[in-house]
Amino acid sequence: MIQIVEERSEQQQQQQYEIDGVSQRIWEEVANQYRQEIQSLQLQLWQNSVDKMFQKSNGVPKKFLQKLKMMKMGKSNRQCSICCNQFQKDELIIQLPCKHIYHKCCVDSWLQSSTKCPNCRSDVLEALKNQEK
Repeated sequence: MIQIVEERSEQQQQQQYEIDGVSQRIWEEVANQYRQEIQSLQLQLWQNSVDKMFQKSNGVPKKFLQKLKMMKMGKSNRQCSICCNQFQKDELIIQLPCKHIYHKCCVDSWLQSSTKCPNCRSDVLEALKNQEK
């Protein structure tokens, strides 16, 4: 009799483990599905942000780009925060209204697709329009 009770007890434990194993697998599958969906949504949000930032129509018009202060670099150990290269003596640089400086070719390229300063995110187009007034 004791042996029968122990066998039933073992069978019930095995069935419980199987039920727990099945439910655990189901929960893992559900969690993986949610994880994949979240990753997909994050990728979509990131792509939308990148697309908005680099749309050609969002840049500073050429007539305003010509109003930016252009100068030659003197002796300095500073670097352009767009390309991360050091400024060389007598190299053409542009100073934005917020006073940040960049290589001319770097900032021209940047401002074709964005109106914001790469460092402080101030609106270059708005500042140039205000200077015009």
